[in-house]
Amino acid sequence: MTSDIVISDMPANSKFARMGAQWAFDDWKDTDPNDDIQWYLDVYSESQVDPLSLPISLVAISGNDELVGVACVVRDDELPEATEPGPWVAAVFVNPEYRGLAVGKQLVTEAIRRARELGHSDVYLYTRDVAHWYETFGWERVRETHIHNQPITVMVNRA
Repeated sequence: MTSDIVISDMPANSKFARMGAQWAFDDWKDTDPNDDIQWYLDVYSESQVDPLSLPISLVAISGNDELVGVACVVRDDELPEATEPGPWVAAVFVNPEYRGLAVGKQLVTEAIRRARELGHSDVYLYTRDVAHWYETFGWERVRETHIHNQPITVMVNRA
C-alpha cells in the first residue's frame, strides 16, 4: 500500500491545502490555543514562492489521488523560549487510516533531506507524545519543556 504513496511538494493552489491545514490545526489546537488554520495555509502558500528556500511543504498522496499526510519544514516553529536555531520539521500529520505504513517516516525523512539540501545540518522538531517513534529513525532528545502547560519534547536530527 505504501508503494502507491508519493511524497511531493504541496501543489500550488492545491485542493489538499485546506484539508492538510485542518488536520494539522485539529491535531495541535489543544496544545497551542493561539494556533489557527491560516498559519498552515500561509506556510503552504509561502512554500510556493521559492522552492530553494524555506518553508517547505510536503504531501503524501495515494494512488487514488487522496491526501494521506502532510509535513513542513519552517525557519521558526514559534516554540516559546526556544534557543534552537532551526529549521524545524512541523505540522506532521498522517491520516489515521494510513498510520503504521511508514508514511510519517517517509514524510519526515524527505523533510530532513530537503532541509539538508538547503545547507542545514541539524533539523529540529517538537512532539507531545511520539518522541520514542522519532528516536527509531535517528532523532535525539534535546530537552523536555512545556507549551501552554502541556509537556513536549524538543528533538534534533544531526547530519
